[in-house]
Amino acid sequence: MCESFGLGAPTGITAIAEGLMNRNWRVDVGDVSVAVKQVLDVSADQALFQHRATAVLAAAGLPVPAPLATADGQTLLHLGEAVFAAVAWVDGEHLPGTRWSLAQCRQVGELLGRIHAGLAQALPEGVGAIQHRVPDGSKAKAGLDRYQALIGERPHLDDFDQFTRTQLDARRELLENVGHLRPDDSADLEPGGYVHGDFHALNLLWRDGQVVAVLDWDRMGRRRAYAYELARSVTLIFSDATTGVVDVLRAAAFVAAYRGVVSVGDEQVLHAVRRLWWERVCDLWQLNWHYERHDTSCDHLFVSASAMLEWWSANLELVEQTFTSR
Repeated sequence: MCESFGLGAPTGITAIAEGLMNRNWRVDVGDVSVAVKQVLDVSADQALFQHRATAVLAAAGLPVPAPLATADGQTLLHLGEAVFAAVAWVDGEHLPGTRWSLAQCRQVGELLGRIHAGLAQALPEGVGAIQHRVPDGSKAKAGLDRYQALIGERPHLDDFDQFTRTQLDARRELLENVGHLRPDDSADLEPGGYVHGDFHALNLLWRDGQVVAVLDWDRMGRRRAYAYELARSVTLIFSDATTGVVDVLRAAAFVAAYRGVVSVGDEQVLHAVRRLWWERVCDLWQLNWHYERHDTSCDHLFVSASAMLEWWSANLELVEQTFTSR
């Protein structure tokens, strides 16, 4: 791989444990280091599409690692059935959003806005209204029944099973109490276009108080309106993993800075926030991983998501004020 990318012989290789979807390494070549990824989570065509966009963003001066290319200009290397990509290694640290200063919150909010604007310029064919249908409450209740039944069939219940049973009961009660608040999804959300898809603190690297890299573009796509990614990012970045409480002061600074770059009205923002909340009410994807894929790597995400949903559902008005305050 090093030979194909014109890097020279490797002097050190370190496997990177973080990351659920791909295999990653740091490869040292003399005084130079690169991040190497075996692409497993998306197709080769999707990876090339990401590379097209990230190269444009990097050229525009955004902190986005550009893909390295082989001698014949290819950004993907096929070795047998395996597919690899590489970018220059960026030194930095992950910093939880609840530890950011207000100035850093504004910096990252503006950065997300610049990313959306940059993607709109790089991929103008994706700009426009986004269709976004919200889940049906009856289907969500059927999912609750399915996982209650799967847990009931287990001969011995562990701590996660016990916790999940309690949460499924709480989720059913919540659905019954808030069913009338299901958002109207007859209208498409706008403005919209291509988005990062998974913009949160673990995909940002900091150095000397500045974001030096936005990582993990595998979820990039024309998936949601800009305001939806804005809302999702707030819930991922500024919520306490244990209590679920959102740091509304930091979140408000982040949102206001974003809206200084991308023009989205209060109505569009509130529609996106309400739809995201309803999705969280109905979503049980972590249980699919645990009970049907037999993969426990996302169990902690179900715990934190449950805590946040409880807090958010009790503070709907406060959350909406956070997104519309100036």
